Amino acid sequence: MAPALTILGRLPRPWEESVLAAALLEIAEAYGYSRYAILHIPSADDVRAEMKIIISNWEPAFQKAYDKLGLFRFTPVIRALKAGPTPFPWDAEMLHGYDEPNEPNPPARLLASAGFHGGVYLPIHGMTTFHGALGFAGARTDISEGEMSELQIAAFGIFGVLAACRFDDNKRSNPLTPRERDCLKLAMLGKTSSEIGTILSLSEHTVSQHLTTATRKVDASNRTHAVAIAAQMGYLS
Repeated sequence: MAPALTILGRLPRPWEESVLAAALLEIAEAYGYSRYAILHIPSADDVRAEMKIIISNWEPAFQKAYDKLGLFRFTPVIRALKAGPTPFPWDAEMLHGYDEPNEPNPPARLLASAGFHGGVYLPIHGMTTFHGALGFAGARTDISEGEMSELQIAAFGIFGVLAACRFDDNKRSNPLTPRERDCLKLAMLGKTSSEIGTILSLSEHTVSQHLTTATRKVDASNRTHAVAIAAQMGYLS
C-alpha cells in the first residue's frame, strides 16, 4: 500500500487535529519533504483573494514573510489550483526565478532560506463552496506521477478527517440558537418564512429575523447560502 494511505489508515479514532498534524508530517517525510500545509483556495475571481492556511508546520516568521511578499495571492499558483483537481508540482526557480547578487529576488530568497526548493499542491474541489489544497514542500524538486497519484488519493482522506474534526468541534461551539437552527432546518426543506412560522408557531416577521441573524452569524450572503454553510459546519445536526 502507498505510504500515505498506510499512515492514514493508522489514525486512531476519534480523530483529532493534533494527531492529523503528526500524520501529515510523517507523510511529508515519507515522500522526501519537510513541510506540509492545508490551504483554503479562494473561489471568487477577486484580485484581493488569497489562499489561507488552515493547518501547517510552517514557521510563523516564514509564514508572515510569505504573506508580506504577497505569495498567498500569487496568481499563477491560485489559477492552477482553481483550474481543476490536477496535482500541481513546482520548484522555486520555476515559480520565482533566480536570486542573483546583482538582481535580488525576495520570493526566491525567502523560499531558499526556508528550504522550500520544490513541492506539490494537491487541489480538492468540494461539492459545496469550499475549495482547498494539500501542499508539501522541501528540498526535493521532482516527484513521479505515481507518487502524485498516491498523495492525491490521500488528500481526499486528509480533508475528510479534517472536516470530521471541525464538524465535531463546530457542533460543540454552535453559535446558532435553537430557534435559528429550527428555522434553517426548515428552510433547508424548502419552506417559506410563512410556512416556517406556521410550523413553529411564530410570526413571519420573527422567522425572518431569526434567518437574518443566522445568516449574519455564519457570514453568508443570503438564506440559501446560510443553510449550505450551517449544514457543512455541522450546526444543523
